[in-house]
Amino acid sequence: MRRIFYLSAAAVIAVAWTASSAAAATVPSTDISIPSPFAPGCGLAAEGNNPGGNFNYPDSEVEPWLAVSPTNPRDVAGTWQQDRWSDGGAHGLIVAVSHDGGLSFDTSQQPRFSNCAGGTGDNGGYGRASDPWVSWAPNGDLWAISLSVDQTTARNAILVSRMRHGESTWSDPTILKFDNSRTGLPQGNNFNDKESLTADPTDASGNLAYAVWDRFVSPNQNAPLPAFEHARSFHEPIWFSRTTNGAADNPTWQAREIFDPGTKNATISNQIVVTPDDGTLVDGFYLSKINQPPTGNFVAVIRSTDKGESWSKKAIIVAPNQAIGENDPEPIHCRPFITGDPPCTIVRSDGVIIDLAVDNSSGPNHGRLYVTWQDHADNPHGDDLIMLSHSDDGGRTWSTPQKVNNTPSNTFTDQAFEPAVHVNNQGVVAVSYYDFRNDVSGDGQLTTDHWVVRSGDGGATWSEDHLGGPFDLHQAPYARGYFVGDYQGLDSQGSAFRALFTLASPSVGTFPNPNPTDEFISDPF
Repeated sequence: MRRIFYLSAAAVIAVAWTASSAAAATVPSTDISIPSPFAPGCGLAAEGNNPGGNFNYPDSEVEPWLAVSPTNPRDVAGTWQQDRWSDGGAHGLIVAVSHDGGLSFDTSQQPRFSNCAGGTGDNGGYGRASDPWVSWAPNGDLWAISLSVDQTTARNAILVSRMRHGESTWSDPTILKFDNSRTGLPQGNNFNDKESLTADPTDASGNLAYAVWDRFVSPNQNAPLPAFEHARSFHEPIWFSRTTNGAADNPTWQAREIFDPGTKNATISNQIVVTPDDGTLVDGFYLSKINQPPTGNFVAVIRSTDKGESWSKKAIIVAPNQAIGENDPEPIHCRPFITGDPPCTIVRSDGVIIDLAVDNSSGPNHGRLYVTWQDHADNPHGDDLIMLSHSDDGGRTWSTPQKVNNTPSNTFTDQAFEPAVHVNNQGVVAVSYYDFRNDVSGDGQLTTDHWVVRSGDGGATWSEDHLGGPFDLHQAPYARGYFVGDYQGLDSQGSAFRALFTLASPSVGTFPNPNPTDEFISDPF
């Protein structure tokens, strides 16, 4: 769920490779998906079922996130959307919890973020849930967050739930921000989007946790439908919420706006990381500026040195971003269930999603921050670059971006997309992504693979491994484009990395596929 506007440009420097794609080893992985626990129609009237206009993909799993406890590597949690809709959101969010290092996962209890998951009222009674995220606090508590929406009303909310250490049930959801709109339009005005959650790894008590997201308003939050339809102005500021008593029996959260990019400017894809030495919060995001110089699209950050009490007033620009998104160079008709059976041309990865990581190791790059994103060079079919930049001064200044994907340039389509970044306890940085290097012209498939590159010297040299695929992306849900999620999961247990990622069914056949996608967790690598 997102909206954004495109403009901009990027710098690229060469990197050295210690392994070619031909020598890349395949990391084994395990399917941890489950049959959908949600019955058809469980979202009730609020799910917005519109035959011929939208479609639900039962047993589809997309958009995973992975979290390993900062204090106990045996505590692992993954989350994803379950039963994706073609026009946004899913029946509910699944959280899979492991206390044996990822050997087995419990999916029997789910946070009540939607009607399908047992939610009721403004703190759970919504037709759909989206944008899953989980984070472990150092005291062993597990936090989950959701964007919950109706598809028949303008109601939407950012909700959090907690599973306490030693327990296996989720608390009733807490509302961080609830919105409605006089327009009455679903996903219209006063719409909260693309939230993330970070339990502070430097707070041993488990009391500090932070949530951050964007909120779309046009032309103002009280606008009726005619004013919204004819509006020429909008803004999309950053909202922030935190708890300072997260370990209490009944934690409280406070929410407020922390950064307004200005009229006709927007933010999205906010994510907070915490520096290891002084506990500074760094919020990274995608910034689109139409109305104020310099105009364009950028990767940017803001900082807080007092645990979110105050934030820097001006965005620090990491780099310009000229991503334009991907498309299928040989589109097929994949939606016979939608009126008109339109051709399916778009790959849902338009470059507005970034990912951040911090080096908590005792190595030479201790405290270094990394941010990754996708960008565009000269491929007429879409993006073909995965970019990485780093900061050694807490996010104040950033290195010249470097291309890190090893996608061959002489393939039928060299588009690479959807990166994730993480650093292990040895200071090794890893970046995962998808690409189409094995796609073949004329075969009727959109062949896709998932890869990871690693560097043990701060990005001077890289090696590559194969995480998953090949698979036919045509089999994935078509949700404003072929959709495996806006992001994928990457974390580490000590020196070993773990990835949680979406693979579409490798089979070909009728659409929709009865099992479109599954979630796979890699073996430690």
